[in-house]
Parts: sequence; structure tokens; C-alpha cells
Amino acid sequence: MTSWIDPLAKLARENLPPDVAEAWETVFRPAVRLTAGGAGARVGCLGGNPALPADVEWPVWRGELPMNFVAAVDCAALPRVPGGIELPASGSLLFFYCDDWFEAEAPVDLTALGGVVVVAEGVETADRAAPEGVEVYPRLELSAAVTGTFPNSQQEVLRRTLARDGLPLSDPDNWSEEFFDLLRESTAAPYHQIGGCSWPIQGPPEDEVALAVLPEGTDSDCADEALRWALLAQIDSDGDAGLMWGDVGILYWLIREDDLAAGRFDRVRCVMQCG
Repeated sequence: MTSWIDPLAKLARENLPPDVAEAWETVFRPAVRLTAGGAGARVGCLGGNPALPADVEWPVWRGELPMNFVAAVDCAALPRVPGGIELPASGSLLFFYCDDWFEAEAPVDLTALGGVVVVAEGVETADRAAPEGVEVYPRLELSAAVTGTFPNSQQEVLRRTLARDGLPLSDPDNWSEEFFDLLRESTAAPYHQIGGCSWPIQGPPEDEVALAVLPEGTDSDCADEALRWALLAQIDSDGDAGLMWGDVGILYWLIREDDLAAGRFDRVRCVMQCG
């Protein structure tokens, strides 16, 4: 039976020395790839109107601007795999982002551009129309499949994983642009996913969050902090879905692993990167 790791492991074994390939296999991570209009069972949606309980107010960014509804996933419907992100067993996660944050006059924390609403299983909900002036993206149903993901060459995990001659995977002797090109070519945009490794455009979003929460931290402190943050969800620009974040960017919702375990989704950070 084919596993999510098999295609990535095959690339590593065919293009790297055996001991280096073995080290690379330890940093690959499973994710749930979300596909709009796919043939699989429905696990959520992009856009449209969110299903909210009557007592939940529409999310407002910084108390200033109502946010845009981006996506929702049904936790119980998502496929599970060992080593994947540990989401709640039931209920829904609704992802919001303020597409008008650039209109703010005060300084903006670029790691706090959105949020997540959790709707528990069994709670009565109704589709909620967006406030006046808030763009509503076209609604598309999402299906899901487990896929393998890999860390970006700048991510801290590569500096912490040792391979040939005791050197980290970030060392030029243990990776190459050619190998990364093969990894990138093994998948195709749009990169909508739950969990797994983020797909950075301007450097790891985990690093951005670490710098935001530890503004006075040392390089070592920030590196340690970045490793504590997990990718909760990633929604790409998608012409078919009418989604465009800046200049063909990506949205990332990240959560500290201890907050995820405790269900503290109010502490999620949202980052937007674009070209």
C-alpha cells in the first residue's frame, strides 16, 4: 500500500547519498491537501457564507474592520494519519482574514491578520451574510487527500537535523537547489492544506511569528520559538476560487503546539506572504 511519504522518499533516495536521504525522510511531514471541486467526500468549503451559531458575532480585526470568511473544514471528515496535526475530533474550524488591513492607520502586526472560529459539534448554526462592504468569495466545496510535504531550505528543522559528517541538512553538502526543484515539481499549486510543512514565499512564516512574539529575543531564542509553531492551515491564491492575496500570495494560520493541544484557537496567528 502506498504511503504519503513514498514519493518524497523515492526522490531523496534517487538523488542523495543513502545517509543523507535517510535524514531527509525524518523531516517530511504529512498534510491534508484540500482540493476545490475534487471527486472525494466533502470536508469543507472555500468562500461563501460561514455557518455560525446565533450567539457568535462576526469576527472583527483589531476591533476596526470586519474580516473576510476564507474557508471552513469539518474536523471529523478530515483524514487522519500518524504524524499529522492533531485537530479536534469533531466540530468545525472557520478561517477568517482581514483583506483590508492595509487601510489601518496605526502600525500593523503582520502576523495577526486573521483568526479562527471554532464551532462545536451539535451546535445549531445558520449561514451568516457578511457585513456590508466585506467581499464574499465564491463558494467551492472542498475534498481532501493526505499528501507529503517538505520543509523550506531556510526552516529551522533543517538546521537541527544532522546528516553526513555530522553536518545539518541545511549545509550545502546535504541539499541542493536541484533536489529542491525536484521536491517542488512533485506537487502543484494551489497549495491549500491543513497541517504539514508550510510553503513559504518570503521565508518561513514560523520565523515571522517567532520574531513577533519575542521582539527582544536572541537569535537562539527565536529559533527555538519557531519550532514550537505548527501550520494549522494554508490557503493559496486561487483564480478558480476567486482568491488573491496580494501579488499571488498565500495565507498561513499558525498555532503554538501547546495551544493546539489545549484547544486555544484564539491564539492562532495569521500571516500573509506574497511575491
